[in-house]
Parts: sequence; C-alpha cells; structure tokens
Amino acid sequence: MSVPDGLSAHGPAVAADEVALVVAEMLSGRPASGELVNRYFTLCIPFYREFLGDHWHTGFYSGGGQFGPAGQLRMERVVAQSAGLHPGCEVLEIGCGVGGPACHLARLTGARIRGLTPNDAQLALAKELAARKALESQMSFDLGSADHLPYGNGSFDAVVFFESVCHFPDRNRFFAEAWRVLKPGGKLAGEDWLATEGMAEDLRAPRIRSVCSSWAIPSLETTSQYVAAMSLVGFDVRIALDMREEMDLLRGFMVDPADRRVVENEMRRSADPIRRLIMAGLLALGEAAQMGAFTIGRFLALKPQAK
Repeated sequence: MSVPDGLSAHGPAVAADEVALVVAEMLSGRPASGELVNRYFTLCIPFYREFLGDHWHTGFYSGGGQFGPAGQLRMERVVAQSAGLHPGCEVLEIGCGVGGPACHLARLTGARIRGLTPNDAQLALAKELAARKALESQMSFDLGSADHLPYGNGSFDAVVFFESVCHFPDRNRFFAEAWRVLKPGGKLAGEDWLATEGMAEDLRAPRIRSVCSSWAIPSLETTSQYVAAMSLVGFDVRIALDMREEMDLLRGFMVDPADRRVVENEMRRSADPIRRLIMAGLLALGEAAQMGAFTIGRFLALKPQAK
C-alpha cells in the first residue's frame, strides 16, 4: 500500500486517554478482544475513509493495476461472481464497515443486501451512504455480532465478507452462524487476511504478531484452518485460494523502499497516536507480505441442499 500525498487523520471527539488506552492495549501483545476491535474501528474511521474511501479492503490487482479504487471494486466483483449474486437474491455482508461494498454489490448485481456491523458509528455512516446513493429500497444495515447473527435460520442466499473475519475472536462460531442463516444451497464467499503456510514458525510468527498488534486482529489463521472450520460445520468448500496464485499480491502493499521511507518520516512527524499506529501497520503488512509470512485468501463454500 502507498500513502496518498497530504494524508491526514484526526480521531473522533474522544478523550486523549481513551486513545492512549486503545493503542496501549493493541500493542500489549495480548489477543485483541471484540471490545477492543470495536473501539479501534471507531477511532480509525476518519483515516480509513481518507485512505481507503468507503471500501475497506485490498484490491484485486490484474492487468497491471495498482492500489486504488478500481482494484477494490474489482475484488468485490470477483467475490460477487463467485457467490452467484443476482437480482432479488438475499445477501448478508458481514463486517460491512461504512457500507461501500454493500452499496456497490447492490447496484452491480441487483441483489437485496443487508450489512451487519457491531459499530454504531459505522452503522450511521453506512445508512447515510445508502441514502446518498438512493439505494434504501434495496438494502439495509443492522447492528450486531458475527458470533450471534440477528437473523433467522435460512434467511439468505449468500453471506459475503471482505477482510472482516480476521477481526472476529471466535471464527468457528461465525462459520456456524453463517451456515445457520444460509438457505440450503446458499453460498459463503469472501476474502480475508491470512498467515501463510509452509514458512518456518520462528520466521513467520514475529511478523504475524506485528500485523495483528497494529490492526486489532486477535490472530491470523491459515487457508487450511479456514477450510477445516468451514468443513466442520458442514460447508462444502469449493474455493480456498492463496491469492498470490492469481494476482501480484505485493502490488497492494508497501514494499517499495522509497514508499516505506515516506511513511517512516510521517510517523516521526505525526503527533496522532492512531495515525502512527496505522503507519506502523502499513509497514508491518508490507514486510510480512514481502517475506512470505502474510497473504490474502479467497473462499467459496456451499451449504448443501437438504437431503
């Protein structure tokens, strides 16, 4: 990832000691709790929106594309296509952020989209975005937790996610809940941050710890761990792909030495603790991706038809 010129971040109107507590807890080395993840995502909203817009995830980089909105929209199209989204189908996006992907998917596919977030500030911004895009009749947003989805059994044709599952403390519970709310024949599709497989643990572990502590992530699992968790609750996993196999993943991360020096200089100049934390996170991601410790996985899993 590269940082746009003039990027600045100013946290919401919260006490300085709250910011300091969140940063200290994230850097403590302890796995991030659901409460900490939620507090962090309130503080980082202004920065994320300036840096990532309304689409808080990595792009799909093909044909020479670089980091930016076009790649992010392409990633959403890839996931939508794999999930078979179509007009009128009922779709749940888990961890919807401020609503960018949900609004894009609604307009792109004609599906009816519900977005779920545990964060009040994100919820308000997502509703505002849908209203600005005149999509209220096609979509809605709810407040709730991924490990206790506030929906009935068999409510959705598809459940999708964009780099949100890595923030869930209990992913096994989420996969069980996704299974529950899907109709028979429904699909779970998305992409998420992962630790790679096959790298020596003494090399991988410190880089993954740096990523987790910078981005409020309880832990990073591997592709095979996601497959095992999905399969355990009954999913038929059709795609479990390390995205390094289908695109140049490093295009999306800060690996260029000149870009890294810019960020290091910004960190030294900034008095904003959240800004410094995110800058450190960009550097940690770049190092972990370049060293082969970190990747992104893309998944598609089917809930079989009832016999």
